[in-house]
Amino acid sequence: MSENEKRRSGRRRIGGWRPAAAVLIGMLVAVSVPTTATAIGSWSTPSLVYTPTSVQTTGYSYAPDLIPGTTNRMWSCHSRTSGTVRDDIFETKLNGATLVSSASVLSGTGTGWDSFHNCDPSVVAVNATIAGTAFSYAMFYTGNDADCSCHNQIGVAFATSLDGPWTKYPSPVIAFDPAQPTTQWGAGQPSATSVDPAAGTVVLTWTSGYTSTPSDSKGNFAQISFATGAPVVSSRHQIQTTGLTDSTGAADYLNNFDIAYSPTRDVFFLIREAHPYPTSNPNYISSSVQVDSISGSAMWSGTGNWTVLSSIGSGVTGYARTHNPGFARTVYGTLPDESKLTALVTTSTLDPNSLWSYRVWSTTATL
Repeated sequence: MSENEKRRSGRRRIGGWRPAAAVLIGMLVAVSVPTTATAIGSWSTPSLVYTPTSVQTTGYSYAPDLIPGTTNRMWSCHSRTSGTVRDDIFETKLNGATLVSSASVLSGTGTGWDSFHNCDPSVVAVNATIAGTAFSYAMFYTGNDADCSCHNQIGVAFATSLDGPWTKYPSPVIAFDPAQPTTQWGAGQPSATSVDPAAGTVVLTWTSGYTSTPSDSKGNFAQISFATGAPVVSSRHQIQTTGLTDSTGAADYLNNFDIAYSPTRDVFFLIREAHPYPTSNPNYISSSVQVDSISGSAMWSGTGNWTVLSSIGSGVTGYARTHNPGFARTVYGTLPDESKLTALVTTSTLDPNSLWSYRVWSTTATL
């Protein structure tokens, strides 16, 4: 289990904003009358997307972000080299079930704020001119500067192509709270959707945690603008958790999540690790993930109630642990097909050596 993963799992890979949602709807699809999704079909038999043993004798891969196409592109948190517990971000290209390539595209180097672990990729289309260079894509990620479950911050890298190369912005977009001890977890697990790609604006969500208690973790939301040539954060607030439930039906907290937007419904879908974490080892990753939804207006304003739609656990995957989830999304962070959800989940066995059993699977349910 990587130290970065321990800090992920121990913590864990919208009023005035509403007009921006309308911009996204108008840009991407023909608008229909919004209808909140209230039902979801059964999950399909999972298909194996990727095993890191394709490129490493001993490796792990988790926290997937997949953009489908003629060639599917998936970015994930990945062991840097075989048998090494250090996180790089790998891009994996697939033609159907056939692996084309898998290699590191973002890693920690030198002595900067993100010099050790680089993890939790979230890729979206957005125009940004940084230091005189025009870019078309942004990758948000978690970085830290030490081999510890601590001092996480969120950064962004830019590229003109989905295949990179990726150029890091030198400073964090969401910095570690300077009033807190650097031994605390910090901020990480970003998930982004485009608001107005041409204007250089995105929505960013993430997890923050500054205590040793996992249930103190918070989900956060903000708008990021690159119009000035530097990331400007505005309208920042916590994501409310009303309606989220744990495995007993009690109120739950929010961490380790991914979001996808449905323009035709004006709905945000959420996939997250469910709680409580198991008592058997590994006890820092979930046994199941939960899928939820909320109206666009509620998400933008930080109000409203989540609707629990479904869960994915051992009954679907066949594994003792189902964790570190994501959605298949377009380059704008929207659903590729408005008639279904495609979930990406990480599975693993029990200890010993659970880390080295991490594999990424996909499963689909109708909407």
